[in-house]
Amino acid sequence: MSPASDVAKLTILGKRLLVGEGMPVSIDQGIATLREAATRGSGEAEAVLSVCAAWGVGQPRNVDAALDHLRRAAQLGWEPAARELELLGQLDLAAWRCAPAARVQFEKPRIVVIERFASPQECEWLIGRAAGGGLQRAKVYRNSPTAQIAEVRTNREMSFTIFNADVVLSLIRDRISAAVGAPASHFEIAKLLHYSPGEQFALHADFIEAKTPELAHELAVRGQRSATFLIYLNDGYEGGATQFPRLSWQYRGGRGDALLFSNVDANGAPDYDTIHAGMPPTSGEKWVLSQWVRARRVGP
Repeated sequence: MSPASDVAKLTILGKRLLVGEGMPVSIDQGIATLREAATRGSGEAEAVLSVCAAWGVGQPRNVDAALDHLRRAAQLGWEPAARELELLGQLDLAAWRCAPAARVQFEKPRIVVIERFASPQECEWLIGRAAGGGLQRAKVYRNSPTAQIAEVRTNREMSFTIFNADVVLSLIRDRISAAVGAPASHFEIAKLLHYSPGEQFALHADFIEAKTPELAHELAVRGQRSATFLIYLNDGYEGGATQFPRLSWQYRGGRGDALLFSNVDANGAPDYDTIHAGMPPTSGEKWVLSQWVRARRVGP
């Protein structure tokens, strides 16, 4: 067996240990295994370590360390790392994390529009994360914390788990944090949403109601889903607005524009005026980054 094959197997083992694929989860052992693979020349292992550092997986979050791993990954020939560094450019962390000025559309419920929140290059990067085939039929949460497929939602989505997240998204979430006024530790897993013509997410609410013991437990542990943040990632489609029928208002952002709305009132109770729908595109395809924000800490 060649040394390159050994390194590849070591990298795979480290990744499997991080998520418990075919074995118990051991984040510390997974990171140690990836470090060993990296010292043996695995650019992929360095790239995964960059994600761990950027997202605080098994360690305190450290963006500088994440960038160091990313640079070593590029030097070892891991091409995705080179592309990510090109986007990041001469990194100015303050600039990356700074949210543009917002426009308040409604005070009650609070709905805010932020034009040009993300750059065209960032939008293209996020859409490109689905190139590996990670999109799946989107699901809904009804009377259980477990998501289910339902006819009210026909679009596709991809969750940004550890193996398709990156440093770029971690910094964009810092920018979202600045706009929302809540730490990224209160964020659920970010979702990349894709709508083909005719696909929709029918009228729904993003807040959670304690209709069952399971949902009551979910609220007690993780808090209410207090806000929703959407980044519209592309132009070139017709229809596809985010519609709020109780407000007689809809919004169709241009590429890079963002929409922030609170799902609860000033007392933290569900606000039914925030019921909304993702209307179907009539032509073209629509891409959105969706970020739900909880009232309590849910992540590292």
